[in-house]
Parts: sequence; C-alpha cells; structure tokens
Amino acid sequence: MPGSLVGDESVAPGRLPVQLRPPPRHRDRTVVRLRGELVSSKAPRVRRRLLRAFARAPSVMEVDLDKVTYLAPDVRALLLAAAAVARRSGARFVITHASPRSQRVLEELGMRRLLDAPPLPGP
Repeated sequence: MPGSLVGDESVAPGRLPVQLRPPPRHRDRTVVRLRGELVSSKAPRVRRRLLRAFARAPSVMEVDLDKVTYLAPDVRALLLAAAAVARRSGARFVITHASPRSQRVLEELGMRRLLDAPPLPGP
C-alpha cells in the first residue's frame, strides 16, 4: 500500500499536507521603541506592543528605552517576562538606550545581562 496515513487521508511519501518544521524567523531584528512615563496604567499598551513584536518572530527583539523617563514596576515585570519568552523561543532580547536611572533599576532586578550598555560604576 503506497503512501502513509496522516489524519484521515492517505498521502504519497514525501508529500505531507502540513509542514513539520518551526516557522521561519521573519525579521532579523524587531525594535519596540517606548517613550514617556511608563506608569502602571500604560502596562497593557506596552504588553500589546511586545506581543505584536513577538508575532513577527524576530531573531533579536530590541526594546529601546531612549525616551523613557520612568519605568513602573508593572512595566519592569513585563520586560522581564518578555525576556523569558524570547529565551524560550530562541530569540535574543536586548534593552537599548536605557537612561542611567533605568539602568540602575533594571540592574537591581537582575536584568544587567539584557542591557546593551556597559555597567554603571558602583555607588
């Protein structure tokens, strides 16, 4: 009997109806640029932006904090969760252009390895 049974339909060898490999990465790098005071009420909007960026399946997910003046705890938690999602999906996650204040906050949370900047001098 030629072919094989996939689901309820018989197919010829080498002609599977479904691709059995992970989806290709669409972009090398996806950048999410955040700005302003990222207070708790803005966390849902930041979450949606991160989810849209992950939908592009980037090899590198960059979060640019150049114009961010404040990071609320909710938003910090989102960045940490996004880094974990990126790691599980095989993407690299990096935070760029963080202000010295944001760098210190992120370093206190153990996120130093995600920053593209050199570590700040100690107190």
